[in-house]
Amino acid sequence: MTSATVPWTAARAARRWAARNPRSSKNSGVSMLRLAVVVLGLGLMMGGGETSFALTEEETKRAEALIPLLEGKQEFWAISEFVHMGPPAVPVLAEALKHPSRRVRMNAIESLYLTKDKSAVPFLNALASNIEEIPAVREKALRTAIRLDPVNAVPALQAMARDPNEAIRNAVAYEARNVKDKAVIDLLIGLLADDSKSVADGALRTLWGFTGRLVERQDFVQSTKEERVAWSKEWAQWWSGVRESYQFAPDRVSRPPEPNMPPGGFPMPPVPDQPAIQGGGADK
Repeated sequence: MTSATVPWTAARAARRWAARNPRSSKNSGVSMLRLAVVVLGLGLMMGGGETSFALTEEETKRAEALIPLLEGKQEFWAISEFVHMGPPAVPVLAEALKHPSRRVRMNAIESLYLTKDKSAVPFLNALASNIEEIPAVREKALRTAIRLDPVNAVPALQAMARDPNEAIRNAVAYEARNVKDKAVIDLLIGLLADDSKSVADGALRTLWGFTGRLVERQDFVQSTKEERVAWSKEWAQWWSGVRESYQFAPDRVSRPPEPNMPPGGFPMPPVPDQPAIQGGGADK
């Protein structure tokens, strides 16, 4: 039971107790409160265990009936209902990721994010890696997986880095900045040799955010494929020498300098003297 699910579990236990003991619950609200407090305390003592409750058969049917409502006028209400159900709704939302409606799939991803439960990450990884899915859904699934559990999103990043779609590879180069794992640096160095200049440049910028390393005259925006391959090999050689001892530094908030830009930028060129204008004065 995670700290995020403990309050939900306590409240759920109290509701179930009330449903099974209607007379007692009417006569003693204090008993329900005591039960919730006891469950909350047990959850805090248990610490890292799994969520104790799953949806009942009736609750599962109700959750499944909410899936079509993730599209349309009631979609925000449907999302809030899934969030109220908590982590036990993850399997139902995982099925919603297969729904034919793009809007339903997008809102199912949003609901999974709002439940804040890491058990959703394998489903999100699978969706992000699915080459038959549209790019917008895949990118959202990747972002959500990374925000829920960055380290376990690495398999999706690795699969998507080999995707034939340039937009997907660009998303990998960008979203990888949130995953501090040495396997991600391996992946980004490989992307430096990408067929797309924009993907290679995005990978370089993320690498700079991790390492602070820039190499003079490596302008990936203006590069050829042969240059990118050579530069990727140079980065790989550097990385092999520091990989074992490398430690991730705090995030850098500034952008990397432009290629071949001297510190302080280029000086302004001198302005030639302008000839004096003859005549035309106001008092003439």
